Amino acid sequence: MNEGEFFNVDDLSKWFALKGLKAANVDGGIKAVAKALNLSPSTVSRALNGVYGVNPATRELIQETAKAMGYVPHLGAKQLVGKSSNLIGVFFPQFEFEASSGFVDMFSPLQQALQRNGKDALFFSIPFLNYPNNLLTECISSRSLEGCLLLPAFSESHPMVQEALKLQIPCVNFEDVVGPHCSSVITDDREGGRLAGRKLFAEGHQIIGYINGPAHIRICKDRYGGFCEALMEAGIEHDASLVGNGDFSGSSGAQAAKALKQLHPEMTAIFCANDLMAMGAIMEFTSNGISVPESLSIIGFDGDSYTAYTAPPLTTISIQREDVSTRAIELLMELLTGHPGRKSSIPPKLLERQSVMKRSNNN
Repeated sequence: MNEGEFFNVDDLSKWFALKGLKAANVDGGIKAVAKALNLSPSTVSRALNGVYGVNPATRELIQETAKAMGYVPHLGAKQLVGKSSNLIGVFFPQFEFEASSGFVDMFSPLQQALQRNGKDALFFSIPFLNYPNNLLTECISSRSLEGCLLLPAFSESHPMVQEALKLQIPCVNFEDVVGPHCSSVITDDREGGRLAGRKLFAEGHQIIGYINGPAHIRICKDRYGGFCEALMEAGIEHDASLVGNGDFSGSSGAQAAKALKQLHPEMTAIFCANDLMAMGAIMEFTSNGISVPESLSIIGFDGDSYTAYTAPPLTTISIQREDVSTRAIELLMELLTGHPGRKSSIPPKLLERQSVMKRSNNN
């Protein structure tokens, strides 16, 4: 069979049997694929490694045959001969405290988006506190990574982000950090705050508590800022005494909710800066005979998957993680082809469930 001559093989495995060949993996490799198709090993190698000079139809047949024979290219060998690894490091935080693990929902869409672009992911769990010096550098060099994705909550102040900026490796983060080789994709947290404020006001709530995360964090500032803007649209200036302080943990949400209700018994709703604190608030009120949403409405932020199974199911501002993941890979591919870093923003959506109720005139 000469290059340029093609035929359809409905069942490649039967064809191999007729030829007296067996499926090839590591010990067959390129030579076995070449023998099966009566092509030169160099032609097969070029086709499997994406090198120019192979007829498109021949390339497709070689790839289908190699797949059917179980041939998998050896990444280590490719790197030894100077070829790119096509590997991207995905770095996620290993928390030493209670925190949302919603970033895990990004693993699958990130991997899928990378594979659509001919790349693959290696996942690294990184200590959020007590970060070892030069750990990012070691991960990149030991695995020949072409680029990296730094998942929430690695912000600009985190030493790993600073290390990435110094290394000038193509890098995408989710915390608003931009540099010559670094892009950022974020959720429009201010718009999310507006969505929450407008929803609660539309349901008749005017005395609304807000449970904040760490006040110095960008997302907390933006979420509260958007919430206040929405109330201002309705002619309501938010009272600072209606702000409770949490740390994103469920227990802090419970404590802040209890303090707010004691200080403002007339309060009819609470907006929480994340879902964990909202769940803590629901737990606190329910255990003390305050029904949600009949007596007090609660809305969260993040859209973590487990919030559909709280009692009641939590109304929340949902981060569009698939859209965020797709945009992140688009930005990374730009960086890998020499484009400068830039910032992109994805709007969140209101996910309406049963933890918010219209306030009656009797409340």
